[in-house]
Amino acid sequence: MAEEEQDYSAIPLDERLVHKVWKARLHAYTEIVGTYETSRNEQDPCFNVSSDLFKKAIMDANVVAQEQGYNALVKYLTFGGTPANFNRIKSGLIGPICEKGLNSSRKNTKEYAQEVLLLMIEITDQPDTIIEEIIPYFGNRLPKTVAGCVSALAAIYENFGCQIVSPKPVIPCLVKLFAHSDKNVRAETMKLTVELYKWMRDALSATLLPSLKPVQQKDLTAAFEAVSGVAPEQKRLTRSQKQQLERENEQQAIGDDQDVDMEENNQPVDPLAFIDPVEVLSKFPANFEARISSSAWKERVEVLDEIVPILQRVVKLVPDDDYTAVMRLFAKCILKDANIQVVQLSANCTEMIAKGLGSNFQKYQSLVLSPLIERSKEKKPSVAQALDNALDAIFMVSGGDVGSILEAAINGMKLKTPQNKISAANFVKRCLSSTTVAPISSEIDAIMEIGIKLLSESQAPIRQAATEMIGTLMKITGERELNSFLTKVEEHRKAQIIAYFETAEVKCKLKSAPAPAVQTSSTTQRSNGGFPKKTLQASNGIGAATKLGARTSLPHSSIPAKRMATSPAKRSEEVKASNFGRGLTSRPITNSNVRSRAPGGGIAAGASVSASTDDSRYQNEIAELKNQIKDYQHQQSQQESRIKSLQTENSRLQQDLQNVVLQLENEKRNIEIASSVNETNINKVRSELKKSHDRIIQLERQLDLERIQSTKHQPYLSESTRSPLRPSTIIESNELSAGVKRLSIEGDIAMRGSMSPSFQYSGSTSSYSPITPANLPSHDTRNIEDDWKRAAEVTSQLRARIEKMKARSRNSTMNST
Repeated sequence: MAEEEQDYSAIPLDERLVHKVWKARLHAYTEIVGTYETSRNEQDPCFNVSSDLFKKAIMDANVVAQEQGYNALVKYLTFGGTPANFNRIKSGLIGPICEKGLNSSRKNTKEYAQEVLLLMIEITDQPDTIIEEIIPYFGNRLPKTVAGCVSALAAIYENFGCQIVSPKPVIPCLVKLFAHSDKNVRAETMKLTVELYKWMRDALSATLLPSLKPVQQKDLTAAFEAVSGVAPEQKRLTRSQKQQLERENEQQAIGDDQDVDMEENNQPVDPLAFIDPVEVLSKFPANFEARISSSAWKERVEVLDEIVPILQRVVKLVPDDDYTAVMRLFAKCILKDANIQVVQLSANCTEMIAKGLGSNFQKYQSLVLSPLIERSKEKKPSVAQALDNALDAIFMVSGGDVGSILEAAINGMKLKTPQNKISAANFVKRCLSSTTVAPISSEIDAIMEIGIKLLSESQAPIRQAATEMIGTLMKITGERELNSFLTKVEEHRKAQIIAYFETAEVKCKLKSAPAPAVQTSSTTQRSNGGFPKKTLQASNGIGAATKLGARTSLPHSSIPAKRMATSPAKRSEEVKASNFGRGLTSRPITNSNVRSRAPGGGIAAGASVSASTDDSRYQNEIAELKNQIKDYQHQQSQQESRIKSLQTENSRLQQDLQNVVLQLENEKRNIEIASSVNETNINKVRSELKKSHDRIIQLERQLDLERIQSTKHQPYLSESTRSPLRPSTIIESNELSAGVKRLSIEGDIAMRGSMSPSFQYSGSTSSYSPITPANLPSHDTRNIEDDWKRAAEVTSQLRARIEKMKARSRNSTMNST
């Protein structure tokens, strides 16, 4: 008890840090934590420590002391985390953290270890070196250590993103981690991959998915789709970013405008920036040009099939290589090849090269853009989709500028083939939907000119494609910009354009010029359909005030115009008049004077009439809505009753189905039992038949032996007085007769004596009773013949029984089916 209650504060700090009692070390770590928390600044002398202090602390044998050691390291990096202080202690810390901290069984220790790595990334100006020290522990023999390291990397990319910490050294390790035998390692790898996907998007999926199992591909695809709409965000700033933000705040407090800097910081992330380019031209077949120009279509398809996997495995291509010759060959295959499979594969290769080169593909765009648009007349869905994907990829890497593809697209809409016109118009529509740069006036004029021509085509699909193209353009420019082009368009076609315009989705808007101070009635009328209500009211108010200002010179006006403009009722009446195309000059001056002289009565009368009209209209609408609600409720009750009846019927059918299944199972079981019984009976009969057959063969052999013996002893049998008969012959004959009699199926033949009454064995080994020789031959011969007949009868009876049992088995099988 005295040792446990010892006051360790009396021991110097250096001795407590290496004390053999873990409580003394715990006391020392706790004191260090308090010292760091109360430090004055980052240059406080308490931060001048060596790296050995924290190495021993995070490797402490006692888990409680170890936890406090990690807490001390966190406080050191938090309060004294300057690059100079960090460089003093960083040597040799990553390894112990990965081996002892990230796989700790204590929750706080694991969290402290992960926070230490995050603080290191936050402080250092070279975060990639920390990632490179963690990666070797992916091959550790303990799955717990591997899972902890992967989880720490996921937290790093979640907080700092790929712009601060490059994912290049981690991507090659993902395939090996997904193939790990431990499920926890695979689960943490999934989280890490999702965090990388937020920044890299399709660049990561194209690199990683082909190397994984189908099940893992399916799971990853679902996880990617769940975060596809989440924008990448850096949740935690580095120390340098915090210092820059503080400087900007100080400047903003002085009065500097920082809006431009904010726009510069919100630039979109390029996923290809996180991947190293790969050189692929040297991997093409040596005779690629000769084979792709071959007259045999199979050879052209084969060489393209060899190239497609090479390009599929590469996300980013080396931009310095010259792809001119390759793109010319692809363009020739797309435009002139008669085999659609060659066209499809060439379009796929063009798409992959465009995505791999990014903005560097613009110098090859003129080689393949027109051939792709001209060949878009193909109607086979797979080929048309491949051509459209290649066109979309070319527009995407062009920077989203509609003008870069507009000339070739318009030329495609001028071709004679209807499918070319449809495909080119749809291509322009897709470009307008995805562009972030609004087209200029000359581009709008060119699109509308060809679009109006396509609206007069005789085929409905062409007109529909033109309608969608113009409707999408109108979504960008607004109705007012295109009204002058649609004056000669039929009303029903114009209505279709307006309907598509209302549902179209675009990513940019045309910036209109500021509205003039004075607006005419026609301008107000047009703006009523294209601007918000607040803008409309403001513009009308300005115009009304201007026109009323001109009335001050009228001789019959007794109230100044400005007072009349402040009347709400007056402004509402003028807005209604402008909507019908009538200005203030078309109104009688006398009416204006009357209203101006007695404003109160006119307003009250108009208000009462309008109020009664509105009340009646609202009551009618309420009655209609109530009727509709009743109809909906009635329909809902009918649907609910219908649903209940269907559910009842469904349950009944399910019960019937279960009964039928049980009945079928019982029948199947009975059939199996009957089959097994029949098979057993058949096997028994077969065994009996086999035994009988063997017995017959044995009897035949004995019969032959008896015949031979009887022939040999015939002289002795004629002379009865000369020598006695051998007893063995007679015994064998009697045994033969007895054996045949036992094989009788009916069993009604009684067993007779096995020996002849005229011959009896006396019991001695050398003497037998004599018999009459004259009676032996006839008696012996008759017994042998009878035995043979009985054996034949037994065989025939056994065969008949076997046939009956086979027929009975067949009948039972047919009845059961």
